[in-house]
Amino acid sequence: MELFENQLIRVGHETGTTRMSGTGEIQVGPPLTYGGTTGTLNPEELFVASINSCIMLVFYHFANQRKVDVMRYDSVAKGKVEKTQNGLRFTQVHVEATVSLAGAGQTEQVAKLAELAEKYCLVSNSVSCPIEYSVQIAT
Repeated sequence: MELFENQLIRVGHETGTTRMSGTGEIQVGPPLTYGGTTGTLNPEELFVASINSCIMLVFYHFANQRKVDVMRYDSVAKGKVEKTQNGLRFTQVHVEATVSLAGAGQTEQVAKLAELAEKYCLVSNSVSCPIEYSVQIAT
């Protein structure tokens, strides 16, 4: 079993501060949409970023394992929040990545790497909303 934790502190009306391993302190607050201000991270974007970064890390894990030389990985993740009968919920997250490869002979491997990343991403496998993941090769 593995355990991951963080600490969150908020005093009075100040912005909350979270501490995670290796990051120091990070200011957290609501997004602008829900009355927040710029300059803080918010749980909604952190949720989407967790999925995006986990998929990328798993993609690279399998790329390294299969000796696929990825020169660049660029992805955009968008999480859709909708009002449901159970309140506001993420109803979908879409991650769209573009990769650049060192070798032209490795392009056929990208689809398999994307499939493995989608299958083995711990974070996306732990959420209830659907995750869509697509990867394109930069030309």
